[in-house]
Amino acid sequence: MTRLAIAQRLFAALLLTASAATALAQPLVIAITDSAAPFSQRNAQGELTGFNVDLAHELCRRLERPCRLHTMRFPEILPAVAAGKADIGMGNLLKTPERERLVRFSIPYWRSTSSFIGPHGSALPAAADRLPQARVCAIADTRQHHYLQQLRRDGGSIVATHGNGETIDKLTRGECTLALLPTVQALPFLQSPAGRNFAYVGAPRTRQHLGGDVRIALPPEAAELQQNVDAALRDMIRDGTHERLSRRYFPFSIL
Repeated sequence: MTRLAIAQRLFAALLLTASAATALAQPLVIAITDSAAPFSQRNAQGELTGFNVDLAHELCRRLERPCRLHTMRFPEILPAVAAGKADIGMGNLLKTPERERLVRFSIPYWRSTSSFIGPHGSALPAAADRLPQARVCAIADTRQHHYLQQLRRDGGSIVATHGNGETIDKLTRGECTLALLPTVQALPFLQSPAGRNFAYVGAPRTRQHLGGDVRIALPPEAAELQQNVDAALRDMIRDGTHERLSRRYFPFSIL
């Protein structure tokens, strides 16, 4: 091999190394909502906090990538990931056939159920199809919202909101009789002074996509990133980091 050929190969190797280093230096853009306590919300200082926030930073640390958390409304997260505008979507998403056609999904990182919340002493109708006769709040474009739409009958009312905060606010002001939310997302409100007159109504629900495994969304072409995210999540679960982070916000295991 001539000296010129050796030099060309060395130069090509250096370019590949530099390219890989540049890719690792690029921040992972993580789409996340700031209205889903205790998963992601703003504290009194305006800082983003919550289980998903802590998990995102730990994920980036293990992937050796800087993080850039980009807050957006829940309905915007999946389209942003599908279009490649975000590398990761942490919107407490369940994998459905419709969503799986748009994005990739990680392994599960927590398991959800849904619950109705209402004033103490509230009761659910005996027949499920009579639920919309009450004025029920749910976050727009979520599985809870879609479930209520499927049940809707004349004379009922479903109030679409843009996050946990607005849902709880409308419930406490009496703008809706009940709210249907992921069970754990209602917990901080029920444990707060503002929620002392409210409670879970009926048993948690898992059927009709109201519960299931929550996953991280990734762009459709991000096969390698998905593998790395899955490996990092498995390591966090195995070494106890996942449980340690979740116990900062929940009095019970969420996985």
